[in-house]
Amino acid sequence: MSKLGRVSKTLSDNFDEDLLLQEPMSVWKRTFKRLWSRRSGKIGLLLIGFIFLIAFAAPVIAPYDPHEVLIGKEIVKLKKREGPCIHMLGCDSAKPQHIMGIDGNYRDQFSRIIYGSRISLSIGFSTVTFAVTGGVLLGALAAFFGGWIDNIIMRLMDVILGFPSLLLAIAIVAVLGPGIRNALLAIAIVTLPAYARLTRASVLTVKELDFVKASIALGASPTRLLLFRILPNSLTPVV
Repeated sequence: MSKLGRVSKTLSDNFDEDLLLQEPMSVWKRTFKRLWSRRSGKIGLLLIGFIFLIAFAAPVIAPYDPHEVLIGKEIVKLKKREGPCIHMLGCDSAKPQHIMGIDGNYRDQFSRIIYGSRISLSIGFSTVTFAVTGGVLLGALAAFFGGWIDNIIMRLMDVILGFPSLLLAIAIVAVLGPGIRNALLAIAIVTLPAYARLTRASVLTVKELDFVKASIALGASPTRLLLFRILPNSLTPVV
């Protein structure tokens, strides 16, 4: 073997060894890396981080208490839904500064929006968490067991999809009563079928792969097979 061939073989062996020793990348890490490699992904992540920062620092950023009624406490008489007053932009310095004006109940709009970001984030993440968890669970069960379980779950998803999302959410809130928790539950229910159908399709594909059949041949229990073999390899489309 020539010297060039020996060098090439050595480099190839070292490269293969590095690949074998390399720790496999998790789904979340791979997803984050893929997002960060795109300009739109960077902008989205930075925007979410900025909103998180505003929500966390709301007591420092907001000039007023969001529930405080300002009438009678200001030097100059306020009007309902009064427009913005920013001193740097020429507003009378004798008037109190309200960057986004006053609402119909004499409360500072800017402070209410800053504190409102906390509620928006909590509702958004709670809704997605509930919808993804429920949808993935139902979709995985439907695809894994099939038969009457699949028929019942997917027909229920079809019923939910048969109604306009907004009207169904309003109807659920009307039955359960007003409140943030009920609104959160209603939004989660109307978005759940999308995750269930996506997970079902992915599990049906993964279930037929060779490594799953090998696990069955080795005597893996249905619970272990679903939770530790099929489901982790089916979450990529959902993520």
